[in-house]
Amino acid sequence: MEAKKNIILLDDHIIIRNGLKELIEKLGPFKISQQFDNGPEFLAFIPEAKNTDLIIMDVNMPGMNGDKVMEQLDTRNIKIPVLILTVSEDEGLIINLFRLGVRGYLKKNCEALELKNALFEIFKTGYYHNEFLTFSLRNSVIVNKENEHEIILNQISAREREFLKLVCNEKEYTYEQIADLMHVQHRTVDGYRESIFDKFGIKSKTGLVLFVLRHKLFELL
Repeated sequence: MEAKKNIILLDDHIIIRNGLKELIEKLGPFKISQQFDNGPEFLAFIPEAKNTDLIIMDVNMPGMNGDKVMEQLDTRNIKIPVLILTVSEDEGLIINLFRLGVRGYLKKNCEALELKNALFEIFKTGYYHNEFLTFSLRNSVIVNKENEHEIILNQISAREREFLKLVCNEKEYTYEQIADLMHVQHRTVDGYRESIFDKFGIKSKTGLVLFVLRHKLFELL
């Protein structure tokens, strides 16, 4: 029998936690081993969480939001994968969470099948974001990171690489600012964006940033 994956739930709404527990334990070999309704209690428990395989965490919580919890995990060098499950659509916040080490992001109104896919994808590949999947499926022959990087970079022009690096900059430039920095018209930047969207099955600015972070491309651009 396959060993069950131990999962911690961190959400300040007990009804949501109980519902998630019941659902997740039906989706596969998963066990909700601990539940917490705030960041400080969860962080106090972390030293004892040696057998934890995944943390599912909300972003908006009283006392300490999810991004602050992630900062603490990063500071303490805690490497347990984190899946964010939230109502928030704040693009800048989501990107920052991935920069802090989050492995996946889902809206709380997602279907059970998407939650199931996210859980299995994180345990299989280490990450989940639906915009990662198109490229991964299209390039299933990739056998190592060097080959993966070569396949990706060979499809990106020099100016598209420059555009990507500015998109991923921590200053979070708008497309208008990127056009100014690249000394081109806004429609030219739109062309770079749409070209990359089409090549890699990406649909949003968040997806662009996550694609670069997921494949560890920033230093190679």
